[in-house]
Amino acid sequence: MALCRKCHKPINSKFLFCYRCNKSAKTYKDSRGYVRFKDDDEPLHRYVAEKKLGRDLESGEVVHHKNRRKADNRFSNLWVFKNQKAHDRIHKKDARRYGKRVSYQGFDSDFD
Repeated sequence: MALCRKCHKPINSKFLFCYRCNKSAKTYKDSRGYVRFKDDDEPLHRYVAEKKLGRDLESGEVVHHKNRRKADNRFSNLWVFKNQKAHDRIHKKDARRYGKRVSYQGFDSDFD
């Protein structure tokens, strides 16, 4: 069982904050659409990926949102690539299959 990052009460492990703390969570959405912590400006998806892996991310590792929704930071939606080149391959592969817009914005455009 995970603990709320703010009040340390037990919560479901797929969440970072309990319902009460989530209302006043210290996060914001940056200009590129990624959720970040206000106190240290760390991207939330990198923090969640570290929790999922049980270790700190290494320099150069890239976190990818499977559904391309930058604010969807569930464990099941994140992949970690060893470098940017490996990450770019998945976007190029999807661009060939589904088109460039889908590769970078996802399959449904009304997610934000």
